[in-house]
Amino acid sequence: MALVLEKKDIHKFLEHLCFKYTVVAPIKRESDTTFDIYQKDSTLDLGYETTNTSVKRYFFKPQETLIKYKKGKAEVHAEDDKLLVFGLQMADAAALKILDEAFEKPIPDTPYLERRKKATIVAFENTPTPNSFYDELELDCEGVADAVFTDAGDKYVVEAKTPKGEKLVKNRYIKGKDVKNAASEKFKGKKINLKKVMNFLDKGPNHSLWIELAEECFACGACAYACPICHCFDVTDRLNITGTEGDRSRCWDSCMLADFSAVAMGGNFRPERHERIHNWYHHKFSRAVKERGKPDCVGCGRCITVCPAKIKIHDIIKKCEEMG
Repeated sequence: MALVLEKKDIHKFLEHLCFKYTVVAPIKRESDTTFDIYQKDSTLDLGYETTNTSVKRYFFKPQETLIKYKKGKAEVHAEDDKLLVFGLQMADAAALKILDEAFEKPIPDTPYLERRKKATIVAFENTPTPNSFYDELELDCEGVADAVFTDAGDKYVVEAKTPKGEKLVKNRYIKGKDVKNAASEKFKGKKINLKKVMNFLDKGPNHSLWIELAEECFACGACAYACPICHCFDVTDRLNITGTEGDRSRCWDSCMLADFSAVAMGGNFRPERHERIHNWYHHKFSRAVKERGKPDCVGCGRCITVCPAKIKIHDIIKKCEEMG
């Protein structure tokens, strides 16, 4: 016998959790589904194909104040909310693990790591989408999900993965005995040959592929903002006129944007669009692999969905593989 949650009890289950956590779940908003704060009247969408934004924004804020200082004394911004992310698909769980590694080394990012430490993650199996290609990548979800829910018709089979998950499933709406279920954290399919991709990307930005792609790409950065892994940011210091108080804040940024690599005196390390485009792909599929052993991509397809030029990252990577 396995632990099960009847689907008819899902709202009662989540409402019960709201007393202990700030619950974030996939919520239907007109034609889109997005991760948002769950409330009693929320339209829960656990059968979603993908969400228009990832849960990245709950751990790595789009904009946040890091430090406030006044007359020589600094106050570090802290949050006390215990977050529970419910309904995260396995590909996004893998993305969260990559973010964890990026923000942990070489220099720990305290705001991000504190939020992750307090959070509980409940993952679901992926639903394939027209733009996704996660089955072509070696995804690693190990250690991210505290509990896994598997759709079993009129109920969910529930498996606790961590002590946090065990605490979560001790709930009057979940019944049965905890056993291993059919949930899989592995993705099967013909894998992209990363070695070949890296060989081509390492040759630099002056190949015709990048120059031609620059004619199509608007370099708007939408792909980076939609990506569950991209984590570039800009830091701003503000000081009052007397110099006695101010703050340090950060906001999302993108290496696709023209001023990202701009420096003093009008210099720019990547002034040309094709250089910035190549840099984005090179970071994701070569530099990240060398640094952490895996690409900064989980094949969720959000970048394809939001691209105004209809550029498909999967097609570009396959071309890199063919030429590598």
